[in-house]
Amino acid sequence: MNQRMPNLSPRLSFGPLSSILRAALVATTIALLGGCANMANTPPSSGGLSSNPTDNQRAAQINTQLGVGYMNEGHMDVAVEKIKKAIYYDDDFAPAHHAYALMLDRLGEKEKAAREFEKAYSLDPNNSDLDNNYATFLCGQKEYSKAQSLFARAYGDPLYKTPEFALTNSGVCYESEGKPDQAISQFDAALVKQPGYGPALIGKARVYYAEKKYPEAANAMKAFEANNRNTPNTLQLAIRIDRATGDQSALANHVLILKGRFPESAAAKWYDSGAK
Repeated sequence: MNQRMPNLSPRLSFGPLSSILRAALVATTIALLGGCANMANTPPSSGGLSSNPTDNQRAAQINTQLGVGYMNEGHMDVAVEKIKKAIYYDDDFAPAHHAYALMLDRLGEKEKAAREFEKAYSLDPNNSDLDNNYATFLCGQKEYSKAQSLFARAYGDPLYKTPEFALTNSGVCYESEGKPDQAISQFDAALVKQPGYGPALIGKARVYYAEKKYPEAANAMKAFEANNRNTPNTLQLAIRIDRATGDQSALANHVLILKGRFPESAAAKWYDSGAK
């Protein structure tokens, strides 16, 4: 059975970084191809595993699909139940361990998550999605050197369809480590792969702002807004940049959008509090 997982839409978070950097990390979720969802609702019988390994692998795949679906919907209790069932059916099914690692990380069980990442990696060492997600986890644990090595494996894979994910995460990881020049370099590399890619442009704006390079930060923010929709977090950054550059017109526009579209957001409350 092919255990390779295709690239998917980005998911956010991972690791005990600052809240802004946590939100900046891009992780690929897991999707598995094929499979019927019907048998997944049947719990393993008390008689144990089927003697047919193909049936067991099939059951592992289906339960992993369901577990990931529930995880993406926020139903973590059911997601964990399904993924444990997948591992029960086939302990050598790498995507199940990969998914379980992501779940455990979201639940804050870092040591268990690390073990599941290692298990997945031992079973499927040439998977760029796994490289990216495991590296993201390691960056959150401040294991920067190992994380960057795995990011490099991911974005250096000519078959990896979304190298901008891993390049951007590499940049965020350098940012977390306090290496702004390397961070900007990786964000720029991501933009070569995918022009207009929002997380990379916001990364540039954030780093330039932190480095007090306000005109560069403003340019990066304008490039972001030309290709992407603002969120409360990006508007908060834009307002900070506007204040730093003294651009009152941009400031008024960003405040209007924040208070009009996201009046109950943490960013709107931040603005109303007068915080910097």
